[in-house]
Amino acid sequence: MKDGMLEFSDWPMFDLLMTDKELCREVIEIILDESIADIEYIVTEDDVRPTLTNHGVRLDAFVKTKNEIYDIEMQTTKREDLGRRMRYYQGALDTLTLRKGEGYEELPPCIIIFICMHDPFDEGLPVYTLDVNCLEKPSARIGHGFLWKALSAPAWDKLPEGRLQNLLHYVWTGEAGEDPLMGQLAVAVKKANKNENWRKEKMALLTFEEDMEIQRRIAEKKGQERGQIIGLQMGLEQGLAEGLEQGLAEGREHGLAEGREQGLAEGREQGLAEGREQGLAEGREQGLAEGREQGLAEGRAEAASEVASLMALLLGAERLDDARRAAVDESYRDELMREFGVSQAE
Repeated sequence: MKDGMLEFSDWPMFDLLMTDKELCREVIEIILDESIADIEYIVTEDDVRPTLTNHGVRLDAFVKTKNEIYDIEMQTTKREDLGRRMRYYQGALDTLTLRKGEGYEELPPCIIIFICMHDPFDEGLPVYTLDVNCLEKPSARIGHGFLWKALSAPAWDKLPEGRLQNLLHYVWTGEAGEDPLMGQLAVAVKKANKNENWRKEKMALLTFEEDMEIQRRIAEKKGQERGQIIGLQMGLEQGLAEGLEQGLAEGREHGLAEGREQGLAEGREQGLAEGREQGLAEGREQGLAEGREQGLAEGRAEAASEVASLMALLLGAERLDDARRAAVDESYRDELMREFGVSQAE
């Protein structure tokens, strides 16, 4: 999103443009460097849930040709679990396409493509092609019928000159250059942004998702801070133990100077009294601080999780107005949580 306008890399714009069969087909062919069959249908912004109790996946663009299926995604945020996410998408698509009673040989060839606005695996490559091979004999034919590709738009300049470089350059910079397809995409983006009602609606959803991402990062930061507090506690405990040991040693030395027997007796008594008092005081203070911090962190994390669950249910039910109102109206959000059975802390 730039200057109040959606860009091709923003998922609402990407999903909209991918409903155009010709644009979608050409984007896929550029990425795969091969022709594909005529597209039968495209489904965008589709929620796939293998069962009612399973974690669902939201597909940006699910594409079906005569014999193959494709899933093409625009990934704008950095996630460490992309590999497992692609694995789950694959399982969900397989479950979706294989009907009851059909044999595994009926599974159509499947290609999953992630266009990323970052380096997905931090190896500096512009393209990552992921396949299943036999480690003992790479030439063995597995016949699994699927392929995954992850593209790193920031690394567009590491590709040789050609259409794939042009595509990733456009995704990353928004500059169409002289490539005919990029010109068509740029025109389509401009035309879509002129639809003010659609643009404002999608920008509200996009802003909400960005807010949720910020909340997730805040929760991670709180977890790191809690870890630092625990480390501080361990350091204090170790310091107290070492200090007591050192105090005892110095007490013994001083006692020997004045009188071994009297110094040892008084040093032990005083050291025990001061150690108990100081340990109790510091333990209470640190325990209260850690308890408050942990309670706040868990409360915020739980609240963010409940709100995210509610918004996912509202978006899945296409209740966009309710989602927007719930984002700013706490009492209305509580009412919706009760309606959908989202748990609330008593």
